[in-house]
Amino acid sequence: MRNNFELTLYEDSAELVVVVAGEAMEMILRQLAEKKIFHIALTGGPLGIEFAQKLVGLMNHAGDLMGLNIWFSDERFDTTDSPLRNSRPVRDGLKNSSVKVHEVDSSDGGGSVFEAAQSYEAQLRGVTMDVCILGLGFDGHVASLFPEHWSSQATEAAIAVADSPKPPAERVSFSMAFINASDQVWIIASGKIKAAAAKAVLEADASVPAGHVQASGLTRLLLDSEAFSNK
Repeated sequence: MRNNFELTLYEDSAELVVVVAGEAMEMILRQLAEKKIFHIALTGGPLGIEFAQKLVGLMNHAGDLMGLNIWFSDERFDTTDSPLRNSRPVRDGLKNSSVKVHEVDSSDGGGSVFEAAQSYEAQLRGVTMDVCILGLGFDGHVASLFPEHWSSQATEAAIAVADSPKPPAERVSFSMAFINASDQVWIIASGKIKAAAAKAVLEADASVPAGHVQASGLTRLLLDSEAFSNK
């Protein structure tokens, strides 16, 4: 078991999304009142998108959220209007104009995936995530850091991925170093297919990227009942 680690179980993915989005919103409001700024990174995948949509809905009814910054722990290097973009549901659903959204450059902007990573890296300079939300792949990947397709030595905040084993091949991702610099990292997962990867997180299994996640403060693993395995 990791240090400063918290495991929370939910009956199903619907409960997970509702409860965790509510907790994130409470944390955002509390810190904005105290420090006037908050940085949160959202993620992709079915559960990550569902979570983002729920959180955006709460933001739309929260009034002034000046100082709130939304980032993305990884992004598909695709066209601006592509449904594959993790930022698309946030861009389409967010109506609260006081929230600042930081998107990775799209492929129709004229640059390469390497230039998009450099641009995001520049934006992230001097920034630390208060909360970094991560989905969990069945193979133990987080963000766009896939087994045998990532480097634990990368020190940049944002890195280009040109050979993702999961299409599309080109992506921009937070590095593990930047993920672990976050004050808190919340890993969310649901379904039996995620049980082995969740076990790898619990055991800090260094054979998969998810096993390397360790926030500077608190690391949370948030699972529905099907994703939990204590064997």
